[in-house]
Order: sequence, then C-alpha cells, then structure tokens
Amino acid sequence: MLRKILVCLSAFLLVSCGRSNDREATAPLQATTAPYAMIAGLPAAPPPDIQLATKNPNALFSQLHNLTVTMPHDSVAARFEKARDSCLNDKSLHCTLTSASLTANTTVSAELQVALPHDEVPVYEKLLLKRLPQDGAGKVEVTSRSTTTENETQSVADTDRQLTQAISYRDSLEGLAKRPNLTVDEVIKIHSELQQAQEAVETAEASKRATDSRVVLETMTIALEERVVSPEPPSPFADFWSNAGDVLAASTADMLLRLVSALPWLPVILVVLLVLSRFFRRSPRTRRPPPETAKDGT
Repeated sequence: MLRKILVCLSAFLLVSCGRSNDREATAPLQATTAPYAMIAGLPAAPPPDIQLATKNPNALFSQLHNLTVTMPHDSVAARFEKARDSCLNDKSLHCTLTSASLTANTTVSAELQVALPHDEVPVYEKLLLKRLPQDGAGKVEVTSRSTTTENETQSVADTDRQLTQAISYRDSLEGLAKRPNLTVDEVIKIHSELQQAQEAVETAEASKRATDSRVVLETMTIALEERVVSPEPPSPFADFWSNAGDVLAASTADMLLRLVSALPWLPVILVVLLVLSRFFRRSPRTRRPPPETAKDGT
C-alpha cells in the first residue's frame, strides 16, 4: 500500500514539473510576438538596435567651405554666370551644382553652392578668381574664408544599418508572398506590409546617398559681393558753394513768410502812428515859445 502511494506522488510531481517547464518556454514567445503575426509564418520586423557585424575602422568626415569674394559692380553677374556654367558644363571638374541665385537691387550680389571632390576645390577656386574683362582695373579678392569639418562615421554606420534592416525585412516579405495556399486576407496584409517595407528601403537609400555624398564630395558655398566704394569727403569750399543756393533760398523764403505774416498788422500800425503824431502836435509842451522882440535902443 505504501509503495502505491509513493508511485502516485512521484507521477504527480513529474506531471507538474513538465507543465511548469512548458509555460516558461512559451511565455517569451508570446511576449515577442508582433501585433501583425496573425498570419502564419509572417516574419517579425528586425529590432532597431542591431549593429552591423563589420564597421569601417577609419573615421569619415565631411567638409563645408564658405567663401566670400568682393569685386567691382560690373563683374558680379559675369563671374556668377561663368562659375555656374563651368560647374554645369566642365566635365573635368566633377562638379555638382546644388543652388545658384543672383540678386540685383541697389547693389548686385550672388551665391552659389557646389559639391566637389577634395582635389577639385582649389581648381574651382582658381577658376572663380580668374580675371574677367568686366573687372577692368578693379580688384577681385577673397574677403572671408571658413571651413567646417564634421565627423560622419556614426551617421554612415546608422544609415548602413537602417538600409540593411529594411532590405532584409522586405526580402522576407517577398519570400512570404510567394508561399502557396495563402488566403485573401493574408495576401492583403502581406502586400500592405510589403509596401511599407519598400518605402522604408527607399528612405534609407536616400539617406545613404546623402551621407555618402557629404563624405565623398566637399560642399563649397560662394558669396559674390559688389565692392562698395565710400565717397571722399568734400572740401569746405565745395560744401559752401553746393549749399549756398539752398541757404539763400531758405532765408529769402523765411523773410517773405514773415513779411506776409505782418501784412494784416500794417493798417493798425499806420493808424497808431497817425494818432500819435496828431497827439504830439496838439500838446502844449511841444509848442515852441514865441521869440522875444528886441528892445528899442539896445
């Protein structure tokens, strides 16, 4: 009897241990199931923190050059057109024109942005500073220059990783779409995911092209400005003769204005003067005494 009880207890413990092991084995799988895994065999999206197995040990940098060139008024537009056309048509420069603008208001200015290989930057700058007939006797010079360097190593690694993940996910979806015996609902969901995966691939490719371009080509921003010549101060006599007419006209106008303003008071002033003159004539104090007659015999 005791042996039967021990055998039953052992069997019960073995069954309990087996169930607990099954639960522990299935729990992580249920937690990592993707929300769209209702389709049998649909691959889960790769986690974003996957690092590439191989990385370039060398650091990658991008460089941005800023250049300001001043010149005479007549040569700004001509130099702008020459720099733009050279970048577009001269195949030996390997130049890519990013943007170009010309502004002509009271002064003329222009700006270009080009992308060049490292060795072509001084060649393009030399071509830019080459004298033109429109320069005349004016001076063409670089008034400011700056270079900014940025480390692109991590950016390149990130774009490569994103592109690799996006391509792998898209390829998995394409393989899944070729499986037979798929229902209509499964086909619709797979193609919807496949479209999103293709968009992710295209976005990653565009980002990779941008980062690769920044590393391989150096960006050069050029500002073309007109040299503004400050006028020489005039001499005192020249200032006098140039302003004498204005001063005389202003003084004459001021005098005439005062005269016109005083015209209404002229009759009043005349009446007052007339009254005063009559008053002084009638006053006895103003009359002269009669002359004394000369005595006889003197």
